[in-house]
Amino acid sequence: MRRFVLAAFALTFLTACQPATNELTDYEKGEIAAEVDMVMNDWIGFWAGDLDFDRGITFFTDEQGTGWTDNGQVVLTKAGVDAAFRPLITAIESQTATVIESQTVVIAPDIVHTTRVYDVVRVVASSGEQTELRHAETIVWVKRNGEWKILIGHGSSPMESE
Repeated sequence: MRRFVLAAFALTFLTACQPATNELTDYEKGEIAAEVDMVMNDWIGFWAGDLDFDRGITFFTDEQGTGWTDNGQVVLTKAGVDAAFRPLITAIESQTATVIESQTVVIAPDIVHTTRVYDVVRVVASSGEQTELRHAETIVWVKRNGEWKILIGHGSSPMESE
């Protein structure tokens, strides 16, 4: 009996010393990815629809480390994103964005990485000039107070659309 108790204690001790795994199941990852994809669709709707910058800036978290890099321009705060991109967005009369490629990767229950490639058609308000371009974008989304927000993003438009 004593050996049994010692063996049970040893087994319990060894089990308790194992690192806890908080790995998400494929189902959980799918649910989280679907949540972020819905928010991502709203983000795309902002860029391909109303272009209301006051709405667009609400996608960003307002915490340390928030930032965006776009075609070589780096801004490291939500206020910086606002100052850098509000004038650019308000100069656009209309824009459409068609998703060409997309990927959503769940890193943790509250951290997701998205990659999207778009074909964009943009009309500049002042001149009526229309441009077509391919835009690639990567975003790290974080869940804060029950909402998915952009922590870090990168966008670039290296080429004309095909």
